[in-house]
Amino acid sequence: MTPVNLKKFVSLVLESSSAEDHRCLTGDIVPVESEACLYDVEARIEDAKASRDQCCLRTDEREHYNGLLKILRRKLRRAKKFID
Repeated sequence: MTPVNLKKFVSLVLESSSAEDHRCLTGDIVPVESEACLYDVEARIEDAKASRDQCCLRTDEREHYNGLLKILRRKLRRAKKFID
């Protein structure tokens, strides 16, 4: 393999393994712009909200879930942008 071909190959691999992938609860890796990602993130948000609501107010456990929800909602907005 020539250095030019190697460079092309490496850039193709880097493009295909973007940080825009999402790992579903089933273990499947899907693109953020897919409906599978959207449904998985929505389900995770519902689960995290239910768990957070069972926590006492002003506890570190509740803060953990609030932080998790913030990240999941950001990912949901990103996924919806591609779907809409």
